[in-house]
Formats: sequence, structure tokens, C-alpha cells
Amino acid sequence: MNNQPVIVFQFTESEGPGYLADFLARHHIAMHVVQIYRGDSLPASLDRYSGVAMMGGPMSANDHLPWMTPLLELVREAVHNQIPVIGHCLGGQILAKALGAQITDSRVAEIGWIPALSIDAPQAVEWLGQWRELALFQWHYQTFSIPEGAVRILRSEYCDNQAYVVDDLHIGFQCHIEMQADMVSEWCSLSPDELKGDGEGQSSQPAIQSAAEILTDLDAKILQLNRLAEHVYSRWIKGLKLV
Repeated sequence: MNNQPVIVFQFTESEGPGYLADFLARHHIAMHVVQIYRGDSLPASLDRYSGVAMMGGPMSANDHLPWMTPLLELVREAVHNQIPVIGHCLGGQILAKALGAQITDSRVAEIGWIPALSIDAPQAVEWLGQWRELALFQWHYQTFSIPEGAVRILRSEYCDNQAYVVDDLHIGFQCHIEMQADMVSEWCSLSPDELKGDGEGQSSQPAIQSAAEILTDLDAKILQLNRLAEHVYSRWIKGLKLV
């Protein structure tokens, strides 16, 4: 196992690294999780880390939280020093904000398995693989603009900016590619009021699904998502500075 771990910033108890943790373990890459929700301190620098991963969370990248400004500075340090960064949902928004992009409310919220389309760009094939359309897991109310110099690689009907790549090293997602079946079930149990009620007709929120819709054929959906995550993470670790 390498002695330059990936540092993982976890913002809430229920939104852990999921499939990313399994992937790193299988590739013998050490992981150090900073549990911000428990009050863990941010490192003074990233000198001892090979990569930076950021998970999701219910807060906004625009919130004036005591750790937000120092974390944005660490992300900018990582990009400047070519330490690969990957952001999932809130993490993708934090990476975008660190690079000067705007975080705004989405046109509509996306919650559930929402089809996404890859963009016709070489970076999309490199980072996402050959698939054109795939149902991805979403749970967000805000979105990012694409940072200057970044390449957009993914979109959905309801959210134009689903993923972007920076300098062929860093990637930010609006969706959650890290999900595992138990995480999806837990989120549905923790936040039922955010979901469409089972048996309702056309919702005023067209991209919010019910718990039944989200959990139907869950293992098959997760299998497809894991295959995408495997491709993305395999590409991402190519840039890690493993010593």
C-alpha cells in the first residue's frame, strides 16, 4: 500500500465514500477520511497526500461555514500543485467554486435515478467510457457553472452541467457515482419528506422520484453505476502521485 494516501473530506455521516472506499482498497491505495461533521481539523497543507476526494452533503458551497474557506484554499492548492481532485455532488460544487465558477439553485431539483447523457468530447470518452446514456443517482437542489478552462462532459435533461474535467487531472460531478445499495436505502429512510409520495400523479417536481421508484431494481441500477464509477476512478488514479 502506498504511503501517500488520498484524503477524503466527508461532510455528513450518511454521505461517506461508498464505492470509492472499496475501489481504493482493492488498488492498495491508502485513504484518510476527514470527518468534518465530527469536527475533524483540516490539514494545514496537502504535502503528504496523493489525491483529494470530496463527498456530498446537504449544505451549500456558498454557505459561510467555518471550514469552507480553508477547504476552498486547500482545493486551489491541490489544483495548483497538480494533486488530483474528485468531487461528488457538493464536492463537485466546491471544486467548481474554488476555481471561480458560480453555485446557483437548479432549475428543478433532481432526486432519484435520472438519465444523463455524455457530451460529444474526447474527454467524455476518456473519463466516462463509451456509453451514451445512463441513469445516474441524483440528490441535489443546486448546481455549478463550468469553471474557466474546464471541459463539460455530462448533462441531463434538468441539469446542463453534470460533470466537468480540469487539466485532465481533476473531475467534478453533480451526481453521486459513489453510491451503494445500502446508502440509497438509507437516504430514502432519512429524508422521506424530500421524495415524491408513492402513488401520486405527475409531480410539480418532474425530476423527483418516490422511494418506490428509487428502490425498484436497485441492485441492477447500482451494478451499472458501479461500472461507471470503476471507469472514472480508474482514470482518476492515473494522476495520483503515489510514492
